[in-house]
Amino acid sequence: MKFINYKNDKSIRKDIEPLYISAFPEEERPPEDMFFTNALKKDNELFGFYKDDKFIGFANLLFYKDLCYMFFLGIVSEYRNKGYGSQIIQEALKMYFGKTFVLCYEEVDDKYQDNELRKRRREFYYRNGFKDNNLKTCEYWVNYDTCYFGSHQVPFEDYLGLMVHCYGPLAKKYIKKAS
Repeated sequence: MKFINYKNDKSIRKDIEPLYISAFPEEERPPEDMFFTNALKKDNELFGFYKDDKFIGFANLLFYKDLCYMFFLGIVSEYRNKGYGSQIIQEALKMYFGKTFVLCYEEVDDKYQDNELRKRRREFYYRNGFKDNNLKTCEYWVNYDTCYFGSHQVPFEDYLGLMVHCYGPLAKKYIKKAS
């Protein structure tokens, strides 16, 4: 699989943007222009993944201190459940060996109609070596569970610090620790 960094080839936006919009609800993603502008910053990496010149998906990674936050991972629907998501995660873990990875997924709770889908997402990350981070967040009124891969759990203060570092001080207003 070929990884293309958005900083090196901005033409991949034409592939990433439609998947970004279709795979993630509006309330769970920054506006497109902000997303792609931030991807040009130092501690923000956006990769498109291609196999035989076919767009497979993308991942957005944010960095702060010893942390790597997998902010978004999106796979084109026809390539889902074929091992590409796991391949991308494993390659990211190798590329940034020594970093502690953290990521969020929609809160798993029986109160949600799509709870089975949420459980499958969580299990996907667990199969790829992530562990429960024992941290729940509320971001822009959406509740998330977190998991981590690496040497230590990620406390809320570091998680919030990462988001402020990468997206600015306004993150403090919209990201809270949930119970």
